[in-house]
This record gives sequence, C-alpha cells and structure tokens, in this order.
Amino acid sequence: MNPIDTAKRYIELFNAQQFTAMGELFAEDSIWEGPTAQMPIRGRANIIATYSAMEQMNMDLQMSGVHFHRDGNTVVAEIETRTSAGPAGRVADIFEIDDEGRILRMTGYASLYPAE
Repeated sequence: MNPIDTAKRYIELFNAQQFTAMGELFAEDSIWEGPTAQMPIRGRANIIATYSAMEQMNMDLQMSGVHFHRDGNTVVAEIETRTSAGPAGRVADIFEIDDEGRILRMTGYASLYPAE
C-alpha cells in the first residue's frame, strides 16, 4: 500500500468515527504521539484501546482540506479541522509507514482556534 493511501485511510476512518479501525492501521510495535496524549502510547493493542474509547465520545469534529507531503515512507498530512460550529483548528500528522502500509509511528500536532 502506498504510504499516502494509508494516511488517507486514517483520515477517512476518523471522519467516519471508526476509531477502532483507525487503531488497526498501526503495526504491532508502533508508537502514537498525539497532541492530547500525556505520553507516547506504545503498541498496537494499546493504541486500539485508546482509539476505541473515543468511539463513545460522539465527537463533533471532521478533518478536511488535507494536503499530503511524502518523502519515502514518511507522510505529513496538513489538515483543517471543523465542527458543526465552523473551523476548529489545524493539525499536522506525521506518519512513518512500513512497506506493508502499517503505521510504525504517528506524531500529531494541533493548533486550535480560540472560541469566539
């Protein structure tokens, strides 16, 4: 699988709120560092557990306006986020992807817009 295809699938699953399936994109010994995580989450099972908990949250957040930049097996996704109230912020997700299309490491950075 092309690394950009993996990043696109991750975003599609986020927008569909299929968080468990998002976690299944990760390799067994992967690392996830999110903008809200207190520390890196290590291992596919732990990442799936973290994402699965998000399914209960009924999040009002969508990713759009995505621009992908690829260098080998590394993909940077520049993302606009929106809620039903309007623009919410910008996110940069950096994906390191193995040759089988599994995420080895994902690091997310977020800049949220102030509430009006």
